[in-house]
Amino acid sequence: MRPFEQVEHTADYAIIARGNDLRELIENAGRGMISLLVEGEAVVPRRAVQFTVSGDSPERLLVECLRELLHLEEDEGVVPVRFVAVRVSEGNLEAECEAGVASLDEARPYLLGAVKAVTYHDLVIKSAPSGLEVQIVFDV
Repeated sequence: MRPFEQVEHTADYAIIARGNDLRELIENAGRGMISLLVEGEAVVPRRAVQFTVSGDSPERLLVECLRELLHLEEDEGVVPVRFVAVRVSEGNLEAECEAGVASLDEARPYLLGAVKAVTYHDLVIKSAPSGLEVQIVFDV
């Protein structure tokens, strides 16, 4: 099972993320989104940023995690280069996450593209033979 892969989409970016459970699905979705932003493992994280998000559905929780990653550049002037979903509570739909970040100046030579937003376009977490799977479309 590949944790994530980029898939063709008309005018935007899209990935399919997979995971054995919701925590792993969120983590792989975050890593997949970062792979659209920054070239491979080229940038070393300089510090960690922790955040907690909640949602009223698993899909909403996933989107909120990804939105929080996107806002790091805007809010703190840093680029996420690593991502870990530390703990996900499926009972109350809350996720504690950690992003390894680098300064925008340091990451600039390795930036691949810009993602403006995470969308809900056809966003449904589905059961798959190896756990869970979701396609996420990003507005560019």
